[in-house]
Amino acid sequence: MASESGTMGRDPCWKYCTPMEGNKNGTICNYCGLAIKSGGITRFKFHLSHTDPNSNTKKCPNVPPEVKQEIRRLIEQRNKAKAKKAVDIEEIRAELRDTMGRRHRHLIDEDDEENLGGDGGGGGGGGGGDDDDDGDDDVYMYPADMHPDERHAYREAVRASKAAEWNRQQQEHFIKGKRKTGIILI
Repeated sequence: MASESGTMGRDPCWKYCTPMEGNKNGTICNYCGLAIKSGGITRFKFHLSHTDPNSNTKKCPNVPPEVKQEIRRLIEQRNKAKAKKAVDIEEIRAELRDTMGRRHRHLIDEDDEENLGGDGGGGGGGGGGDDDDDGDDDVYMYPADMHPDERHAYREAVRASKAAEWNRQQQEHFIKGKRKTGIILI
């Protein structure tokens, strides 16, 4: 029966218990016959090792000392592995935060911030409700390692790109307006 229950999972402690029929989390101790209805193999390990952190599992009176020690070592190894994994994950996250912050940190050009006050509010845009959104377009974000001389060229390229996009949109809008007008007149 031990080989039959050993196929239940990867945990080596399955050789010391039998799974309950119809209850995937239930185990029956091979030493004392105690039926543990919930908690699975983890709670069963506490039963055999006498080390339940919550003190809600009955201790097995018939477990051999060598089995008790083996299970205690397994629990200790599992806890160490969990702690190491948590430390490793935190180190990876810290490294990512550091690298991402360094590579993707942006600075706002102070000249552009000053231009927001003059450009964004009452500059005669005439575009209706879109003026509020366009004010944010004048704030440029730069990579932290960009040389100040490159910022000017970058800013001019962004402005040229935005102007070209605006011209394209105006042309499309104009052409659509002509088509609509032409359709209505016919």
